Amino acid sequence: MPSVSYVFPVRYVSEGVAVQTTSRELSPLGIAVRSLAPPQIGARVSMALYLPNLEVPEVAIGRVSAARSGTPADAGFWADFIVVDPQARMRISNLLSDHDLRTKQHRACERIPVKLAVRFRTSHDFVQEHATNMSRGGIFIRTDDPPPLEAVVEVELQLPDKGMPVTSAAIVVHRQLPGSSKLAGVGVQFVDASDVFRERIDRYLDSLPRQ
Repeated sequence: MPSVSYVFPVRYVSEGVAVQTTSRELSPLGIAVRSLAPPQIGARVSMALYLPNLEVPEVAIGRVSAARSGTPADAGFWADFIVVDPQARMRISNLLSDHDLRTKQHRACERIPVKLAVRFRTSHDFVQEHATNMSRGGIFIRTDDPPPLEAVVEVELQLPDKGMPVTSAAIVVHRQLPGSSKLAGVGVQFVDASDVFRERIDRYLDSLPRQ
Protein backbone atom coordinates (compact mmCIF):
# COMPACT_ATOMS: atom_id res chain seq x y z
CA MET A 1 0.00 0.00 0.00
CA PRO A 2 1.50 3.38 -0.98
CA SER A 3 1.86 6.27 1.44
CA VAL A 4 -1.04 8.69 1.75
CA SER A 5 -1.02 12.40 2.58
CA TYR A 6 -2.33 12.44 6.11
CA VAL A 7 -1.96 15.18 8.74
CA PHE A 8 -2.06 14.49 12.47
CA PRO A 9 0.11 15.35 15.52
CA VAL A 10 3.32 13.40 16.05
CA ARG A 11 5.74 13.43 18.97
CA TYR A 12 9.20 12.11 18.30
CA VAL A 13 12.28 11.73 20.46
CA SER A 14 15.76 11.64 18.93
CA GLU A 15 18.99 11.77 20.93
CA GLY A 16 17.04 12.64 24.06
CA VAL A 17 15.23 15.64 22.56
CA ALA A 18 11.41 15.53 22.35
CA VAL A 19 9.66 17.40 19.52
CA GLN A 20 5.92 17.89 18.99
CA THR A 21 5.14 18.31 15.32
CA THR A 22 2.83 16.98 12.58
CA SER A 23 2.89 14.31 9.92
CA ARG A 24 2.98 14.69 6.17
CA GLU A 25 2.37 11.14 4.90
CA LEU A 26 1.65 7.73 6.37
CA SER A 27 1.95 4.14 5.22
CA PRO A 28 1.85 0.80 7.05
CA LEU A 29 5.66 0.73 6.71
CA GLY A 30 6.60 4.22 7.81
CA ILE A 31 5.78 7.89 8.19
CA ALA A 32 6.85 11.26 6.81
CA VAL A 33 7.19 13.86 9.57
CA ARG A 34 7.52 17.62 9.22
CA SER A 35 10.54 19.05 11.02
CA LEU A 36 12.62 22.15 10.35
CA ALA A 37 15.65 20.46 11.95
CA PRO A 38 15.22 16.74 11.21
CA PRO A 39 17.32 13.95 12.71
CA GLN A 40 20.15 12.58 10.61
CA ILE A 41 19.71 9.65 8.28
CA GLY A 42 20.15 6.45 10.24
CA ALA A 43 18.97 7.96 13.53
CA ARG A 44 16.58 5.94 15.66
CA VAL A 45 13.42 7.82 16.68
CA SER A 46 10.74 6.96 19.18
CA MET A 47 7.34 8.22 18.06
CA ALA A 48 3.85 8.75 19.44
CA LEU A 49 1.28 8.91 16.63
CA TYR A 50 -1.90 10.79 17.54
CA LEU A 51 -4.17 8.95 15.12
CA PRO A 52 -7.88 9.83 15.00
CA ASN A 53 -10.44 8.21 17.28
CA LEU A 54 -7.87 6.86 19.72
CA GLU A 55 -7.73 7.87 23.38
CA VAL A 56 -3.98 7.22 23.54
CA PRO A 57 -1.44 7.56 20.73
CA GLU A 58 0.08 4.61 18.94
CA VAL A 59 3.72 4.12 19.83
CA ALA A 60 6.34 3.15 17.26
CA ILE A 61 10.10 3.13 16.85
CA GLY A 62 11.51 4.08 13.48
CA ARG A 63 14.77 4.61 11.69
CA VAL A 64 15.29 7.72 9.58
CA SER A 65 15.87 6.69 5.96
CA ALA A 66 15.53 10.13 4.34
CA ALA A 67 15.85 13.67 5.68
CA ARG A 68 15.70 17.18 4.22
CA SER A 69 16.34 20.51 5.91
CA GLY A 70 16.20 22.92 2.96
CA THR A 71 13.01 24.75 2.08
CA PRO A 72 10.33 24.68 4.81
CA ALA A 73 7.81 22.92 2.57
CA ASP A 74 10.16 19.94 2.16
CA ALA A 75 11.86 19.98 5.56
CA GLY A 76 11.40 16.81 7.55
CA PHE A 77 12.18 13.12 7.48
CA TRP A 78 10.87 9.70 6.57
CA ALA A 79 11.12 7.04 9.26
CA ASP A 80 10.73 3.35 8.47
CA PHE A 81 8.88 1.53 11.26
CA ILE A 82 11.21 -0.98 12.90
CA VAL A 83 9.19 -1.69 16.04
CA VAL A 84 5.42 -1.36 16.03
CA ASP A 85 2.69 -3.42 17.63
CA PRO A 86 1.02 -5.72 15.07
CA GLN A 87 -2.41 -4.46 16.14
CA ALA A 88 -1.23 -0.88 15.65
CA ARG A 89 0.06 -1.73 12.18
CA MET A 90 -3.32 -3.29 11.36
CA ARG A 91 -5.13 -0.17 12.59
CA ILE A 92 -2.91 1.98 10.38
CA SER A 93 -3.62 -0.25 7.37
CA ASN A 94 -7.36 -0.09 8.03
CA LEU A 95 -7.18 3.67 8.37
CA LEU A 96 -5.39 4.03 5.05
CA SER A 97 -7.78 1.70 3.24
CA ASP A 98 -10.40 4.45 3.34
CA HIS A 99 -10.79 5.30 -0.35
CA ASP A 100 -11.25 9.01 0.37
CA LEU A 101 -7.66 9.23 1.55
CA ARG A 102 -6.40 8.31 -1.90
CA THR A 103 -8.00 11.26 -3.63
CA LYS A 104 -7.11 14.19 -1.39
CA GLN A 105 -5.08 15.20 1.59
CA HIS A 106 -6.77 13.99 4.74
CA ARG A 107 -6.66 15.84 8.04
CA ALA A 108 -7.18 13.54 10.96
CA CYS A 109 -7.78 16.45 13.34
CA GLU A 110 -11.26 17.90 13.75
CA ARG A 111 -11.46 21.64 13.09
CA ILE A 112 -13.21 23.49 15.90
CA PRO A 113 -14.45 27.11 15.74
CA VAL A 114 -12.54 29.32 18.16
CA LYS A 115 -11.92 32.99 18.80
CA LEU A 116 -8.40 33.39 20.14
CA ALA A 117 -5.97 36.26 20.20
CA VAL A 118 -2.98 35.29 18.09
CA ARG A 119 0.31 36.91 17.30
CA PHE A 120 2.38 35.56 14.47
CA ARG A 121 5.79 36.61 13.28
CA THR A 122 7.31 36.26 9.87
CA SER A 123 10.84 37.39 9.04
CA HIS A 124 9.68 40.98 9.58
CA ASP A 125 7.62 41.57 12.71
CA PHE A 126 4.86 40.30 15.00
CA VAL A 127 1.28 40.86 13.80
CA GLN A 128 -1.69 40.82 16.17
CA GLU A 129 -4.70 38.95 14.76
CA HIS A 130 -7.23 36.34 15.86
CA ALA A 131 -7.90 32.70 15.05
CA THR A 132 -11.26 31.48 13.75
CA ASN A 133 -10.76 27.72 13.84
CA MET A 134 -8.23 25.34 15.28
CA SER A 135 -7.31 21.68 15.31
CA ARG A 136 -4.64 19.68 17.08
CA GLY A 137 -2.50 20.01 13.97
CA GLY A 138 -2.88 23.67 13.07
CA ILE A 139 -4.86 26.89 13.11
CA PHE A 140 -6.53 29.36 10.73
CA ILE A 141 -5.61 32.98 11.42
CA ARG A 142 -7.75 35.84 10.15
CA THR A 143 -5.57 38.43 8.40
CA ASP A 144 -5.79 40.72 5.38
CA ASP A 145 -2.07 40.30 4.75
CA PRO A 146 -1.39 36.56 4.77
CA PRO A 147 2.24 35.46 4.45
CA PRO A 148 3.15 33.40 1.38
CA LEU A 149 2.67 29.67 1.10
CA GLU A 150 5.44 27.57 2.65
CA ALA A 151 6.65 30.47 4.80
CA VAL A 152 7.73 29.67 8.35
CA VAL A 153 6.01 31.76 11.02
CA GLU A 154 6.17 31.82 14.79
CA VAL A 155 2.69 31.55 16.31
CA GLU A 156 1.87 32.81 19.80
CA LEU A 157 -1.55 31.79 21.17
CA GLN A 158 -3.25 33.36 24.16
CA LEU A 159 -5.39 30.56 25.59
CA PRO A 160 -8.21 31.34 28.04
CA ASP A 161 -6.62 29.34 30.87
CA LYS A 162 -4.92 32.41 32.36
CA GLY A 163 -1.50 30.95 31.63
CA MET A 164 1.33 32.45 29.65
CA PRO A 165 0.97 32.44 25.84
CA VAL A 166 2.11 29.25 24.11
CA THR A 167 4.29 29.38 21.01
CA SER A 168 5.15 27.10 18.12
CA ALA A 169 6.80 27.30 14.76
CA ALA A 170 4.35 26.76 11.92
CA ILE A 171 4.36 26.38 8.14
CA VAL A 172 1.84 28.17 5.91
CA VAL A 173 -0.14 25.47 4.08
CA HIS A 174 -3.18 27.51 3.00
CA ARG A 175 -3.59 31.14 2.02
CA GLN A 176 -6.76 33.09 1.28
CA LEU A 177 -6.39 36.63 -0.06
CA PRO A 178 -8.92 39.43 0.57
CA GLY A 179 -11.54 40.10 -2.05
CA SER A 180 -13.19 36.72 -2.38
CA SER A 181 -16.27 35.26 -0.73
CA LYS A 182 -14.05 33.36 1.70
CA LEU A 183 -12.53 34.77 4.85
CA ALA A 184 -9.09 36.24 4.24
CA GLY A 185 -6.38 34.61 6.25
CA VAL A 186 -3.80 31.90 6.51
CA GLY A 187 -3.86 28.26 7.58
CA VAL A 188 -0.71 27.03 9.30
CA GLN A 189 0.47 23.60 10.39
CA PHE A 190 2.29 23.35 13.73
CA VAL A 191 5.88 22.07 13.64
CA ASP A 192 8.73 21.64 16.12
CA ALA A 193 6.79 22.60 19.26
CA SER A 194 7.29 21.57 22.89
CA ASP A 195 5.41 19.12 25.08
CA VAL A 196 4.02 22.09 27.01
CA PHE A 197 2.53 23.50 23.81
CA ARG A 198 0.88 20.18 22.99
CA GLU A 199 -0.48 19.70 26.50
CA ARG A 200 -1.93 23.22 26.65
CA ILE A 201 -3.70 23.19 23.29
CA ASP A 202 -4.99 19.64 23.80
CA ARG A 203 -6.44 20.64 27.18
CA TYR A 204 -8.04 23.72 25.64
CA LEU A 205 -9.56 21.83 22.69
CA ASP A 206 -10.85 19.08 24.96
CA SER A 207 -12.70 21.76 26.96
CA LEU A 208 -14.64 23.07 23.94
CA PRO A 209 -18.12 21.82 23.02
CA ARG A 210 -18.43 19.85 19.77
CA GLN A 211 -20.98 20.86 17.18
